[in-house]
Amino acid sequence: MTPRIITFFLGLSFILLVSCKDDDKSYPSVTGKWQGTLLTAEITVYGVTLPNKQTDDTFDAVVEFKSDGTAILTDDNQTSTGTWSQNNDKLTLSVTFGTEFIDLSGTYTIQEITDKKLTLYIEKDGSYTDPDTKVEVQGTVKATLNFDKKS
Repeated sequence: MTPRIITFFLGLSFILLVSCKDDDKSYPSVTGKWQGTLLTAEITVYGVTLPNKQTDDTFDAVVEFKSDGTAILTDDNQTSTGTWSQNNDKLTLSVTFGTEFIDLSGTYTIQEITDKKLTLYIEKDGSYTDPDTKVEVQGTVKATLNFDKKS
């Protein structure tokens, strides 16, 4: 090979190496105690999204993610113990507990995590009871849960 071709391939290799970016974003651990501040839910029934988002500004559940993988969720003087795991922006929570909108077990996407705030998002298919009409329907719930870090 001529020096020109070798230089070309070395230059091309360098450009490709430099242009590759690291797609793996590092997420801090959710370990600690978090106080619920707001839950919003969008409900889709038979392919039709209900016009009003459901908002629960009284959502004040406390969840503690312990370093051993134990999750303790407390709301209205009821406590449920389960497990949790985190893989980058995915948080899997397994507890027997729910709100009027959604069973809290499942895999969440971490939308925001700081030393003070945690925002989780989940989509779940299933049977749901409308909190206003008390009618049970099949559909999808898209929920966002907001938490503040407890000291």
